[in-house]
Amino acid sequence: MPKKYLISGATAGIGLGITRFLLEQGHTVIALGRDFTEIDSVLYENGDLIKLKVDLLKIQEIEPALNSIFEKLAKIDGFVHCAGIEETVPLRIYSSDLINNIFSVNVFSAIEILRIISQKKVSNDESSFVLLSSVMGILGQAGKSGYCSSKSAIYGFVRSAALELSKRRIRVNAVSPGLVNTLMMHRMFEVLPEESRQSLIKMHPLGLGRIEDVVSLISFLLSDNSKWITGQNLIIDGGYSIH
Repeated sequence: MPKKYLISGATAGIGLGITRFLLEQGHTVIALGRDFTEIDSVLYENGDLIKLKVDLLKIQEIEPALNSIFEKLAKIDGFVHCAGIEETVPLRIYSSDLINNIFSVNVFSAIEILRIISQKKVSNDESSFVLLSSVMGILGQAGKSGYCSSKSAIYGFVRSAALELSKRRIRVNAVSPGLVNTLMMHRMFEVLPEESRQSLIKMHPLGLGRIEDVVSLISFLLSDNSKWITGQNLIIDGGYSIH
C-alpha cells in the first residue's frame, strides 16, 4: 500500500538514495532541500515526488514551508532526517557561528520538524521517524568537535521523543553510519592528509559503506517489519566501532 514520507536532505547522498528507493516502491515523497539539480534526474515513474525548497539553517522558515504542503496533503507515514553538514576544524579556531550552523542543520531542524509532524493532524499513528546520526557521535574524531557533538545530541533526542510518541505507537530511531561513499565523505577527505585518509579506510574491516547499504537499514525501520523497535541507535559501520 503506497504511503507518504517526508525526507530532509533529499537532494544528495543517503537522502537522495532513500528518496529514490521509496519512489521506486510507489510511495509519495516530500523532498526537502535547497538544490534539486541531482534529484531532477531521478526517474519516479511509480511514486509521486513533491519538492519543497527549504534552508534548514533558517529554523523559523520550516513550519510555514511544511504547512503549505500539509494543508493540501493527507497525513504522512514516516520521516527521515538526512540533512547534515560536516566540518573538519581544529578546536582552537571553532567559532560560535560555526557550531550554531552545524547544530541548526544536524539537530535543531530535526527537532523542529518532529515538533510539527508529531501532531495528529499531520502524521498517522504507527508512523516511523528515522534520524541520521553517525558512528562519530559515539567514538569522536579529532577536528570534528562540532560534528561529533551534534551527532551525539541526536541520541538523547531520539530516546526522549520515542517515549513521548509511543502513546501513538510512533517509532523514533537513529541510524549511525560509518564512512559512506558520499559527497560529504569526499569533501572531508579533501582536507585530510593521505595518511589520515588511509587510516580511516583501514578502520572499516568490511570496507567503506555504500549509500544502498544505509538505505536498506532505513527502509527496514520505515517498514512494518520494525514495529517493535523504538528509541534505538542502530550502528551500520562496516566494523569501524569494534576496534
